[in-house]
Amino acid sequence: MIDDDSKVIVIRAWRDGGRMLIRVLAGTGEPNSAQEWVFTDIDAMVACIAEVLGTVRGKTKC
Repeated sequence: MIDDDSKVIVIRAWRDGGRMLIRVLAGTGEPNSAQEWVFTDIDAMVACIAEVLGTVRGKTKC
């Protein structure tokens, strides 16, 4: 069961052609709430996850 204020975040990383790809999926239990990002930079991915977590705290930049 998912609380109304919660988000599910999935991170998947793999190597492709000598570079690392990181896919971040986030969403709630609501229809059409899914968001998706793909990164090649770890720092950018961490910044994105920080923003997504900020939406759970009520501080949004996304």
